[in-house]
Amino acid sequence: MKILLINPPRTYYPGSAPPTGGFPLGLLYIAAMLDKAGYEVKILDALIDNSPPRREGDAKHVGMPWDKMKEEIRRSQPDMVGITCPFSTQADNAIKVAQIVKEISPQISVIVGGPHASAIPTQFLKEAGAIDVVVRGEGEQTMLDIVEHYLGMREIPEIKGIAHRRDGEVILNSAGDFITYLDGLPLPAYHLIDMEKYLNPGHLRYRAPKFLREIPMITSRGCPFNCVFCSIHLHMGKRWRAHSPEYVIAHIDYVVNKYGVQHIHFEDDNLTLDPKRFEDILDGLNDKAIKITWDVPNGIRADKVSLRLLTKMKGAGCTKLTIGVESGDQAVLNGIIDKHLCLEDVVETAKMCRYAGMPLEAFYVIGFPGEKRENMEKTIDFGLKLQKDYGVSMDVLVATPLYGTRLYEICQQGGYFARELSPRALSEATQPWGRGLIRTEDFTAEEVNRLARKALTHRTRFSLLQYLKHPGRMVKLAYAYPGEAFRFLGRLMRI
Repeated sequence: MKILLINPPRTYYPGSAPPTGGFPLGLLYIAAMLDKAGYEVKILDALIDNSPPRREGDAKHVGMPWDKMKEEIRRSQPDMVGITCPFSTQADNAIKVAQIVKEISPQISVIVGGPHASAIPTQFLKEAGAIDVVVRGEGEQTMLDIVEHYLGMREIPEIKGIAHRRDGEVILNSAGDFITYLDGLPLPAYHLIDMEKYLNPGHLRYRAPKFLREIPMITSRGCPFNCVFCSIHLHMGKRWRAHSPEYVIAHIDYVVNKYGVQHIHFEDDNLTLDPKRFEDILDGLNDKAIKITWDVPNGIRADKVSLRLLTKMKGAGCTKLTIGVESGDQAVLNGIIDKHLCLEDVVETAKMCRYAGMPLEAFYVIGFPGEKRENMEKTIDFGLKLQKDYGVSMDVLVATPLYGTRLYEICQQGGYFARELSPRALSEATQPWGRGLIRTEDFTAEEVNRLARKALTHRTRFSLLQYLKHPGRMVKLAYAYPGEAFRFLGRLMRI
C-alpha cells in the first residue's frame, strides 16, 4: 500500500498573523510509525514549496499552487492520503486537498487528523464529503489501525479514536487511548523529507537568532490545567506524558550531528511541568557538550521555574523564555480564565529572569466574557509595569473562541459571537490589528481590539525610549535577531 501524507498550503487574511514555517511534526511522527511497520510512505509538504505567495482576493495563498499539488498527488499514485489540519483557520485548505484527491481517483482513501478535526469531528465530516475518516487525537497508532482496515485485517468499528460514515451517517467510535510510553515512538521521519529546505532560510521562517538552522521539537504531550480558551485537551488530552531525558538528549544529539541543527523550538504545551525532568535534560546537554540554542514559543508556566533552573537554562543555550500570564487581574485569572496562576509568582519569575540575564516575554489575552473594560486595562497596566520594572516584553492577544473549547460553549450559550465563525473569521480574530469575535453587554469586539492595539503602542514606545537611551542594544538586537529588529521597525511605523 502506498501512503501519501500531505501538509496543505495556507491562506492568510488581512489582520491575521504573518506566515511562519516549520516542520509538519505530526506527519513526521506518523510517517515514522508507518515506515517502521514496512509501509511505503511519502510526505508532500505543500507549505514549504518554493512557489512565491499569491494573492487570492485580499488574502495571501502561501505554498504550492493547487494545479501543481494535483499533479504531485497524481504522480505519487497513492492508495491512501493522510492530511493534517492543525488549525481551524486552515480547515478549508484541508478540505480542498481532499477534494483534489477524490478528483484524481474516488478510490483513494482520504484520512484527516489534527486539532481541528479532533475538536469537531462530526461537523467536519458533514462539511467535507471528500473525507472518509477523521482521526481524533494522536494519530500514530490510529493510522496503523486504519491502514490494516483497508488491507482487510481489521474491522472499522474496532478502531478507537476515529469518526467515519456508515450509510450516510457520521459514526463516532470510542475515544482512543493516549500514548503513555512516548519513548516507544521512533524519531520523526526526517529521512523522508528534504531537510535542507527547512534548515536554510526561506520565505517561511521561525524567529531564531541569526537565521540559524532551526527545527521544532516536542518532548511531552498533554496539559493537566484547564484554561477556558485552550483546545489542547481535545487533541492531546489532560494527562501529561513525557519523553525521558535520555530520549530527548539522544534526539537532540541526533539532529545536531546528522543535520547540523543549531536552534530548537521546544513546542511542548507544558515543557517544565516536571522541573526535575527538564533539569536532567539540561544537565545531559551539558554533560555531552551539545552546543545548541533554544526557546519555548508556546510558553511555560511562571510558577514552574526557579532561579536554579533559570541559571541552567541560560547556561544550556536558552535565548528567550516565554510565559503565559493571560491576565493581570487575579480575579479574572481564577474566576474567568480558570488558570489559577498567582500573579505574585509571575512577578517573582520576572525578577529572577532579570537577575539571571534571561530575556522574558509574556502573553496576555483580553476580551473574555465576564471581563469589563477595567479588567482589561488592569491587565495592560500589569504588563507595562513588568516591562518597565523588569524588561518583560508584552504580547497582547484577543480572546478567540476556538471550536470545542469551554470559551466557545460560553459564547454560544450567551450569544456572544460578534459575527459568524469561519476559517477567515478565526484567522482575523486573535491579533490586535485583526477583528475580534466576542462581544458582550460589557464591551464590543472593536473596543477590545482598540485596547490591544493601544497596549502594543505603549509597549513599542517604551521599547523605543530604551533603545534611544542605549543605542547599543538596538545594534545587538539587529545582529542577534534580524527578524525581530525588522518587526520592531514595522511596529514603529504603525505608531
